[in-house]
Amino acid sequence: MKKFTAFCFLWLMTGLRTLYAQSGGSKLEFNITDGYQCENFHWSIAGNSNGQNPNVFSELKWTKLGGQSVAASLQWNLYQNFSFYADYTRQFITSGKVNDADYSADNRSNNTYNETFDAGKGYTQGWALGAGYKLIDNERFSFSPYAGYTDSRQSLYLYNSDNRFPGLNSSYQTKWKGVFIKAIASLKLIKKLKFNADVSYNQVSYNARGNWNLITTFQHPVSYRHHANGYGLNMNGALGYAITKCVAIQAGAGYLHWQTGNGTDELYLNSGEVDKTQMNGAYRNGFRVFGGLRVSF
Repeated sequence: MKKFTAFCFLWLMTGLRTLYAQSGGSKLEFNITDGYQCENFHWSIAGNSNGQNPNVFSELKWTKLGGQSVAASLQWNLYQNFSFYADYTRQFITSGKVNDADYSADNRSNNTYNETFDAGKGYTQGWALGAGYKLIDNERFSFSPYAGYTDSRQSLYLYNSDNRFPGLNSSYQTKWKGVFIKAIASLKLIKKLKFNADVSYNQVSYNARGNWNLITTFQHPVSYRHHANGYGLNMNGALGYAITKCVAIQAGAGYLHWQTGNGTDELYLNSGEVDKTQMNGAYRNGFRVFGGLRVSF
């Protein structure tokens, strides 16, 4: 993966130099980082479409989904103070657990099923495209708001490495898509040291599908679907130290929190029936630590 990251950086640097030469001196800023990310994620459904009988019937909790996280972002000053923004992030999940629990009474009482499985594979990824305006841009401080479209996805699994359930390889795939607003700021602390920060709010629709591969009464490869509306918050802060006029090294950390309101769960049975109940929401939170380069022209 280190070779992959280095290749991506060299390729993107070459592209940026070409773009700069063609744009008549338009300002570009490019970030590439590598680090570690850890997330928790869970959802639950009720016993019926009114959110009752019981209010929590089945619940899935993925915990400590950890792995390498790579990211890249670009800000391009197109015309005067108007800018284009793009970013991409991807986490390679290599560790984690998932708990599956069922209940027959309200408020998670009368536990009827409780198993913990491995979840150390899969990925999370996201991209965003937008446009913004540099409200402040001087030697000491810069501030730019952006708005655009975002797409964030998770590919999660349930399996076991000790062969307690031979053939188990169930999956859950999510899509969080919608619009975002974002603020990016940079503060010069001393001659070569800056503090860079960004925060974004995402208003999204949530759609997911699951494949419970060992349950013969469910359809495959799509056993059920989830639909809801929600939001997401992303925050990052980093210190950047200039090693040349155009290149700075940086190190920092970030936090994310995404969630939905109540939605719908549609279960597809082999008989052709579709059972519908209330989804009680999906919740995702995590942190990231990273280091990398910031390049500007």
